Amino acid sequence: MGRTYLFECPQCQYRAKLSGGADSGVHCEVQTVVCRDCRELFDVFTRVRRNADAEERIKFPAFHRPEIPPVILHDSSFNPRRGPARKLIWKKFALACPVQPKHFVEPWNDPGRCPRCGNFLEKNGVPFRLWD
Repeated sequence: MGRTYLFECPQCQYRAKLSGGADSGVHCEVQTVVCRDCRELFDVFTRVRRNADAEERIKFPAFHRPEIPPVILHDSSFNPRRGPARKLIWKKFALACPVQPKHFVEPWNDPGRCPRCGNFLEKNGVPFRLWD
């Protein structure tokens, strides 16, 4: 089960809801990245488990909404009424900025620095959200 925490910068008041590094649920894995062009932190997919015969579609909202857990953005073909279980495979993704794929991104792990001012971010001790 994945966890999302609230990170805050005490100096510039930057706030982000992130996993804070590599995290995974049952059907997906995410990594927190820092986009040097946007000067923002994002959770992005690194791997997604899906049906072997599923269509290659990922839904992206018209604009980035960090309050949506990353697993919701994936268009899974899972339906419990369809019948017997199908073979699941892992699909890997390269790290990329969700705003513009050509932006320069790097993995970010807690404790880490604020993408705007360079001060260390403070992590809230209680998870903001548990996701699967």
